[in-house]
Amino acid sequence: MFRGFVSIINKAYYRRIQYIGLENIPRDGNPVVLAGNHQNCMMDPLNVEAALSDRKPYCLTRGDVFKINGIITRFLYWLGLLPVTRASFDGVSITKSKESNKSTFSKAEEYLGNGNTLIIFPEAAHQDKRWLGYFSLAYLTMSFQTAEKFNFSKEIYVVPFAHHYANYFHPFYDFLLQFGTPIALSQYYELYKTKPRTAMREVNEKVEEQIRSMMLDITDLDHYVGIDQLRTGPYGAEFARKCGFDPEDLSEKLKADKKLVAGLEAASASEPEKTKSLLDRLQSLETKIMENGMRDWVVAEKPGKKELALRILALVALLPLFGLSVAVTWPALLIPYLLGKIKVNGKGDLLFQSTWQFGTTVLITAPLLWILPALILLFSGAIFKALAFFIAYPLLLTFAVKYKMFFVKTKGVWRYVTGGNSEKLSDERRAIIEEIDKTLS
Repeated sequence: MFRGFVSIINKAYYRRIQYIGLENIPRDGNPVVLAGNHQNCMMDPLNVEAALSDRKPYCLTRGDVFKINGIITRFLYWLGLLPVTRASFDGVSITKSKESNKSTFSKAEEYLGNGNTLIIFPEAAHQDKRWLGYFSLAYLTMSFQTAEKFNFSKEIYVVPFAHHYANYFHPFYDFLLQFGTPIALSQYYELYKTKPRTAMREVNEKVEEQIRSMMLDITDLDHYVGIDQLRTGPYGAEFARKCGFDPEDLSEKLKADKKLVAGLEAASASEPEKTKSLLDRLQSLETKIMENGMRDWVVAEKPGKKELALRILALVALLPLFGLSVAVTWPALLIPYLLGKIKVNGKGDLLFQSTWQFGTTVLITAPLLWILPALILLFSGAIFKALAFFIAYPLLLTFAVKYKMFFVKTKGVWRYVTGGNSEKLSDERRAIIEEIDKTLS
């Protein structure tokens, strides 16, 4: 029931969801370890949970969330989550973290040995960019130890998977979840008996290789902002169409983005100085654009006073409806915003933004502010009012969020139209794009 509820919220939160390779996952009853990239906090395991409609998976997750509240702790265990203490993130020694994790790994091995499915993120923490981090081999230690407990008579599968979000931070964008080819550990049992680390490294290489092939892995972190803005802006869509891909289909857009990034990497290898200079210019430009409160699409489209006036007119005309939407749904807008101010170890984390949005909708907003009032109206005999509220609430919330997004984009248009150096930024962008086209041709 909970998975069905989350799936409904999922379909409302994302514009479009794509699952690829679900048929690759062995049938329920087989011990399966799902190992994936960690791109977006709590959203990652919830998305996998929603995709696996034929089983109840268990998931290893950060242990600090189990210390918030006793009720929350019981709820997390009920969902099938198992706490893991991470030495590098939780401020404890490696010895203490290993001691804390003994019971968790023992329980995970028990679940796995009984033919259940485990969701694991070998990076241990989510990344803040589209790249693959360092993998701990703990997930394979646990997998092989489970096989050893059964005298290597039981087959255990590792299935790599990868998330890809069109946008990390906001709703109403596309989401892609892809599962790779299962890796049967039995073919490594003999090697593991004599050289366990070698066996685990060989399996891990295959897992990483598959995940990289399914995700966007931008390794040039010095020019990350420039490359990321380039692919998400108008040029990324144009490049996709030139390569025969549909930029509106996230799986095809991912292929185009991978081709774009691979092309820049090839250019960096063949003409390092020239390409570095070009990417330095791109990075500097995109940083300037963002510092001016704009994004690449604004500088590319070069909006004028007429478009700005139409946007302002639309905002004014729709302001009363926005006011009504906020009056009805303000807790759903305010709670994620306040939670987003929470700092972990003295630091904020932007990738928690969508987690708070989605998590509060699942646990607070939808059940308490949408479903419960509708049920109260229904059981009080106001059937029409109950139906009207049940339909209107999510529509008003969607409108409020989209109005805010439109307002933010209008601010970008305002800054472009009123900015003194906007034309220079557009000219510089056009010159850089021409050079990039030559480099990639």
